[in-house]
Amino acid sequence: MSAPSLPDFERTIQLSQGNLDAAELAECHGLLCGLLCRESSYDAGDYLHQLAAMQLVVKPGAALHAALIDAWESTFRQMDDEEFGFSLWLPDDDEALEERTIALAQWCSGFLAGLATGGQLDSLSEESKEAIDDLQQIARAELSSPAGDTGESEEDETAYAEIVEYVRVVALMMREDFRGPDQDEAIH
Repeated sequence: MSAPSLPDFERTIQLSQGNLDAAELAECHGLLCGLLCRESSYDAGDYLHQLAAMQLVVKPGAALHAALIDAWESTFRQMDDEEFGFSLWLPDDDEALEERTIALAQWCSGFLAGLATGGQLDSLSEESKEAIDDLQQIARAELSSPAGDTGESEEDETAYAEIVEYVRVVALMMREDFRGPDQDEAIH
């Protein structure tokens, strides 16, 4: 069984009626993923409460509320998908690379905030601690193009895709790190 898809990103921005831009919506999903990794979001209500506490989405209209609940349900199921069907909720590939990069940086910022809601991160593996350092660097990402260079190269697109995949794998790794071994798995 494959994991459910997330709601359409651009449509969800439209549903926010100007209250969210692409980076902010990506940050909302990053926060959700961090909460789910820490098992700090037991239902969509917890997530919506956290969004309000962080002043990301305080009073969503009915349609945005429904889309955020759908995003919670889809993400929850994606993170448990044995076929690794988890994906980041980011702008589509037809959007400008700059917009996608800023959204990815905000996704990482939200993810780190979600992880931090559960308290200290001391119990993480060294690999996870290094990954957090990487995510902090990505969250501070800025675009710097040579003067006069406004084009997006194939190398830039490839690098972006590789970073997105790295962040996706890190999120899944964090989920497993926080969960620990299943009861039926032997610890050696």
